Amino acid sequence: MKRCLLQCSLFILLTLPINGLAFGVIGQATGSQVTTAQTRSFGVGDGPEAIVFDGANVWVANQFSNTVTKVRASDGAVLGSFAVGNRPIALTFDGSNVWVANYVSNSVTILRSSNGGSVGTIATGEGPGGLFYDGNNVWIANRKGNSVNKVNARTRTTLGTYDVGTRPIAIASDGTNIWVTNSESNNVTKLSATDGTNLGTFAVGKGPFGIACDGSNIWVANFFSQTVSKLASDGTTLGTFSVGDGPAGVTFAGSFIWVVNNGSSTVSKIQVSDGTVIKTFSVGRAPYGVVFDGTNLWVASSSTASISKISPTANTQAVP
Repeated sequence: MKRCLLQCSLFILLTLPINGLAFGVIGQATGSQVTTAQTRSFGVGDGPEAIVFDGANVWVANQFSNTVTKVRASDGAVLGSFAVGNRPIALTFDGSNVWVANYVSNSVTILRSSNGGSVGTIATGEGPGGLFYDGNNVWIANRKGNSVNKVNARTRTTLGTYDVGTRPIAIASDGTNIWVTNSESNNVTKLSATDGTNLGTFAVGKGPFGIACDGSNIWVANFFSQTVSKLASDGTTLGTFSVGDGPAGVTFAGSFIWVVNNGSSTVSKIQVSDGTVIKTFSVGRAPYGVVFDGTNLWVASSSTASISKISPTANTQAVP
């Protein structure tokens, strides 16, 4: 794939796992037939990348606006926009507050979900770019620091810092352990959620980005391989499945794995049992983040400054 700087508006945004600079990728949809759903788009800030659901609203991190937008999930109404640190690129929700990773500021901003008010800011490792709440603690992936911080969500004190692979991007949990994608190591690290002990490192495809658990297995989006890997809880590879160009965000929802394809501007719906791509949905250009609100899927599209709301059960039709 040919790459160029993002300033060329013809290209699709991709935050490459090298130095945090934005680059573009040209890609075509691959795999199964592309379909459209009754999808609506809503404008947010500039360069939306991460997205999270708080039970009623969707929050979007706008990396080039240095803001977070709060959107009502029921109708897409913008309820507010809140200033955070420099280059917000990751979000998580702890049941009361929204945590925002500020990549350039080396910090995390914590906002009240009720009104967007700042609860505080905590220092992190270098280049925080991945967040995950495990029910008690928030885990922070430091992309430049090649480490993960464990922070008590209530006291906001750091409980530990653990080395992982090169350029950790995203974090997930299987209920007992923490899994981290290492984009430049082409592997994932498994940590004990209790004390951060390294329980193994497992090879996947090239440029592992997003990661999710389906309740039993771990799914990893391999950005440069145009595939997703399915791993058992012990790290054994159960399968590798082709998706679109530049798979980035991934989530488990409605008994399916959903993969956002950054270069194809699509979302793949994957059958958990055998990795079959059942449908592919078109969204805005350069999608990254994806979240499920219990009924609908939401996708953040960086190059269109918008988020898409997809009703997966809606009637679909083939794109000509």
